[in-house]
Amino acid sequence: MYKLLTTKGQAAALGLGLLCSLIAVFSIISGIKGAGYSTSDDLNQIMKNNPDANFDFFMPSIYVVLFLIAVAVIAWLAFGVMGLIGNPKGSMKFLIALVAILALVFVLYSMSDSETSGKIYELLQKNNITEGVSKMITAGIKATVGLALVAIFAMIGMEVRNAFK
Repeated sequence: MYKLLTTKGQAAALGLGLLCSLIAVFSIISGIKGAGYSTSDDLNQIMKNNPDANFDFFMPSIYVVLFLIAVAVIAWLAFGVMGLIGNPKGSMKFLIALVAILALVFVLYSMSDSETSGKIYELLQKNNITEGVSKMITAGIKATVGLALVAIFAMIGMEVRNAFK
């Protein structure tokens, strides 16, 4: 499998991307023409003036993107599991980091408060967002900011370290 991917993988990915792009472009252009519009028409203005306007011809493009994301996630999981099985001793750093990140998110989720007033509370009510989802969003934002800061300090620290080597 590795040999096949190293020899034909890039060409296959390029071909798949080209095919998906052609599907998206053909769908959009033929849909615009089929709906009686041209590519120079302002579709935003048409939607504002005619709320019943139907732009379903964009859906195949969205489905293609979702398909490609699904293929990427499945490939990522498959190769990740194969790597874990193939080299369990070498994968310990990854597993330890994964457990640490999950523990961090759990701690941040446990410490998060649900909004009970203000504009954010109004948005939560308007969009029917539950307390648990709100806490998960807060934990995710805090974890992302924290891990980004750790990454920035690690990059700076490594550059300083490499300068003195």
